[in-house]
Amino acid sequence: MLGYHFTDGKLRNGDPLPPIGEWLEHDGPVVPCESGLHASEHPFDALKYAPGSILHRVELDGDLVSHGNPIDKWCGQRRKIIATIDAKKLLRSFARQCALDVI
Repeated sequence: MLGYHFTDGKLRNGDPLPPIGEWLEHDGPVVPCESGLHASEHPFDALKYAPGSILHRVELDGDLVSHGNPIDKWCGQRRKIIATIDAKKLLRSFARQCALDVI
C-alpha cells in the first residue's frame, strides 16, 4: 500500500531514518498506535499523527492492520520511504489559507 508518514527527521524511538528506498522492518506484533510501522492513505490523516513537518511518501507492507472508523491510518511490518519533502512552508501556507477562509 502507498501512503504518507510525517516525521521530525528521525524515527519515534530516536533512530535515524532509513535511506530512501531501503525497507525498515518491525519484528513483533502489528498493533496500530502500539507496535509496528504506520502510514496513512491521505496526508491530511497523517498530519493528525505528525511529530514534525517532514512528509514522506511511503510503501507499507506485511500483515496490514487498519485503525479508526473511518480508517485514518494503517500499520504494517515493513515501510519504505519513496520520496521526502520538508512540508513546513506548505503547512504554514495551508494554515494561513484556512484562517483566511473563516474570516
